[in-house]
Amino acid sequence: MKSILLKLLIALLLALLLTWAYLFIPQSFQSVDSRLRDFLFLIRGELPKSDKIVIVDIDEKSLDKLGQWPWQRDVVAALLYKLTQAGAGVIGLDIVFAEEDRTSPHRFATKFPNLASKLENYDEILAQCFAQTPVVGGFSFLFHEKNEEQHAPNIPAVFVEKGLKENNEIPVPDGIVLNIPILQNAMQTSGFFNNIPDLGGMITHVPLIMKYDGIIYPSLALEMYRAVMRQQVVKIVGDDIAVDHILIGDKKIPTDLAGRLVLNPRGPQKHFRYISAIDIIEDKFDIKDIKDKFVLIGTSAMGLFDIRSIAYDNAIPGVEVHANVIDNILVGDFLHQSADARNYDLMIIWLVAFLTVLLFAFISSTSVLPFALLIGYGLFELFYTLLFDYGMVLNLLFPMAAFILSIVISLMVDYIISSRKEQEAKRMLGKKVSPAVMNFLLENSKDDLVKSREVEASVFFSDIRSFTTISEKIGSPDRLISMLNEYMTPMVDSIINHKGTIDKFIGDAIMAYWNAPLQIENYADMALRSAIEQIEMLHKINESITPKYDVTINIGIGIHTGLVTAGDMGSQGRSDYTVIGDNVNLASRLEGLTKQYGANILITKATYDKLKGNYKIRPIDLVEVKGKSQAVEIFEVICNNKDISNEELERYNEALTSFREGKVEVAHSLFTQLHRDKECVLYEMYIHRSQYYIDNPDIAFNPILKMTTK
Repeated sequence: MKSILLKLLIALLLALLLTWAYLFIPQSFQSVDSRLRDFLFLIRGELPKSDKIVIVDIDEKSLDKLGQWPWQRDVVAALLYKLTQAGAGVIGLDIVFAEEDRTSPHRFATKFPNLASKLENYDEILAQCFAQTPVVGGFSFLFHEKNEEQHAPNIPAVFVEKGLKENNEIPVPDGIVLNIPILQNAMQTSGFFNNIPDLGGMITHVPLIMKYDGIIYPSLALEMYRAVMRQQVVKIVGDDIAVDHILIGDKKIPTDLAGRLVLNPRGPQKHFRYISAIDIIEDKFDIKDIKDKFVLIGTSAMGLFDIRSIAYDNAIPGVEVHANVIDNILVGDFLHQSADARNYDLMIIWLVAFLTVLLFAFISSTSVLPFALLIGYGLFELFYTLLFDYGMVLNLLFPMAAFILSIVISLMVDYIISSRKEQEAKRMLGKKVSPAVMNFLLENSKDDLVKSREVEASVFFSDIRSFTTISEKIGSPDRLISMLNEYMTPMVDSIINHKGTIDKFIGDAIMAYWNAPLQIENYADMALRSAIEQIEMLHKINESITPKYDVTINIGIGIHTGLVTAGDMGSQGRSDYTVIGDNVNLASRLEGLTKQYGANILITKATYDKLKGNYKIRPIDLVEVKGKSQAVEIFEVICNNKDISNEELERYNEALTSFREGKVEVAHSLFTQLHRDKECVLYEMYIHRSQYYIDNPDIAFNPILKMTTK
């Protein structure tokens, strides 16, 4: 829960950061956003070619035949007349004639006054052509630069601003570059051909209108469309914030806030029909390719430097950008970036940030990649559908940034939390299991590893004998704890070194088990070897403890092997991995019997049968412990601290066999002889039990000892 809250807090901070970047430094990211949108255009592919637009190209072939640009104005006039005669619907000039024709013969009139009236003026010829042909001239606006132009182009249309505030976002240029007056005045109309790239140099938004000296002027493409539609009124409609759309007759052209058309490019260069200018002049063209068409005159020649970049092509002739705009208007498949787009962008940023964090908070690390791919594909489909089916231009960069950063943040938080948990787990496991087992559990942990399951394990209990007396003798709690720590440390190390798992400390007692949670080979042998080692270490431990605390430690160990329930158990929020069941209780009871039999280590028949190593072991008794209805055979493991010869073992086994067979007189005699040679609690106990049946012959013999206490 804490990790989820932490992730949500970080998602909130991320959303706030992205919102700030989106609102206050948008231009810095615009080119990156445009590149992402370009990818969508490439996925969509090219659109069908238009049969209503043709480009007359001042190409290399035309320059080779007619000379370098600019051509003589009478040649340009001839080109326009040819197009008009072929029935061109409208002719747009992606050209500005800002200077007089230097090749015009009339310029020599000062040197030959008598011939002045006979010398042709190519500028006048072109001006007369403009007046007689359906030409829409071109001019250019200047930004951050002023010039001395005093006049302005005449546009035979009324531009009405509706619903716009005075301080809107329509571009306001600083200067203007017009055709020379004789040509500009002869034009029926004209439009600017500025194309302003984004910071990355790409044409993504094309201005349709600009305001110069307080007057609205149309772009070349927009004016060509208006002229063909013969509409006298153009409405610039706002939504109380900025421009929303431009209305020409019934044609509604959605724009962005600055009155720019979001370009919906058709394809790479040469997507529209191109006809070489020299082919028009030399009548090497089909009239049907010109009749009733939108004709744009521009250049693809590299030397004239009118090259632009769009989604499909990094080197497209500028004139083709105007062709794309006209085709957008004619087809009506507009892309719209309205004032509401900002609200949609912010909503998507926040939703993506929080939903991604929430989703990745509830899935496993192995599912991150497929879910990330699925969500990424979903976002792609969303933006693709909104862009091409609904024409909605939304920001792609910030939602994608929110998505990617949310994943990164989720993974980082998970990594940090898991690292801390791993360190804590190592700290805790290091006290309970061997380093090898700990590393295996951490590296190969699965959810079902700690789930409750039934497993066969060897359960170990050890206890300090007469601990109450020792506690009273030591007195000080601090000294008692210090003594216990000095005793417990090597005992715990022995268990861990033999791949056992420490379950818990119960005062002076230790509970451990083998074969859970990790299964190990020869787990019964590993448990017994650890027990033997602990008994053998007692002598050295006492050498250190006795002088300090004036006490001597002796312990009893019980080991039983059987099925137990192993798993993570406890209350919600506080649990531990442990083992439970009757076989655990039996191991505990077995440890308690070590006092009665005077043994250091007792094991059950179940453990004895699992052993594969060689040990000195003798059977002890058949016991029915409290809480169990069936007798359990128990054995004593004889350690080096007990001096029992093979001869003594043979005599003991003979005595025990006699007792179990009911030969109590024989057993009594044999155990008496053993006890006489070596005093032993075990021998003394069997002497008393044999004597009981000798004294009470009417009582049915039972070799099983029934325990009435724990």
